[in-house]
Amino acid sequence: MTLTAILPTLRASLPDPVDPTLWPAHTEPTTGDVLVAAVSMVRLAELAGTPCVHTAEQAPPRYRPRTWTPGEVSVAVASVLRVRLPRTGVVLLELDAVLPRFAVLDQVRLIGRVSTAAPTGTYVLTPCTGAEDGPFHRLPAPLPADVREGDLLCFPCVTAIRHRDVVVPVRAEVVR
Repeated sequence: MTLTAILPTLRASLPDPVDPTLWPAHTEPTTGDVLVAAVSMVRLAELAGTPCVHTAEQAPPRYRPRTWTPGEVSVAVASVLRVRLPRTGVVLLELDAVLPRFAVLDQVRLIGRVSTAAPTGTYVLTPCTGAEDGPFHRLPAPLPADVREGDLLCFPCVTAIRHRDVVVPVRAEVVR
């Protein structure tokens, strides 16, 4: 539990902390964005569209052996397509991306705007490939209760992923 979770109004002045071992090296959270090696994830989404992926160097572990060499990890950005509120305290989100298997969903961040709403339990409806959770995933990290269509969500992946790993597959039909 962090101070910004207890007092959500602090999010307007303090960024939520991130686990430095799960995000790429040189990751800096701000109140409305995440900078990875000086690349704004909000600006990346503006330029490339969503879903998008940024690959960077892995952050060094706290205690590393001499033979350790950094690998590549990724950060994915997805857009919220639809929000449903079936009952109080539950938010269902539909994203424009497939959640990759290596996504660290307890580190998901709302970027692009600052929200001071209280965190709430969030479920993501997404085209899951081989998902154990059924038609939706439960996000371990609560998002603000005022998540709305068009919001951007950013999350790290512990391995390098490609753009095609987060894009919803399109099924073409052949018409005869």
